[in-house]
Amino acid sequence: MNNNLYLFLAILSAGVGMAICRLLPFIIFANGKLPKLVKFYEKYLPYSLMAILFCYCFVSVNFSKYPHGLPEVISLIVITLLHIWKKNVMLSLFLGTVVFLILGRIF
Repeated sequence: MNNNLYLFLAILSAGVGMAICRLLPFIIFANGKLPKLVKFYEKYLPYSLMAILFCYCFVSVNFSKYPHGLPEVISLIVITLLHIWKKNVMLSLFLGTVVFLILGRIF
């Protein structure tokens, strides 16, 4: 197959797949009533994802070798305190990322 045709078909199929994924919920839930399972996911999935991300971020930290996970732990403390204080997820994640990057350069 021609390389240009292959690229065109790959981009076209990715675009169609993305459009279907984006439009399907609006088509399925057009009446505005969500099933109980979707409401359950809406309520508990963000906390589950945060726990998974927490474990994923700390699994590769070597606490027995310098800097002993110090940038990660300090960033976690900054994120937690900012979120408790301001109750703004975007602010706490942004400033926690900035603190982590600065500490990563220092250590």
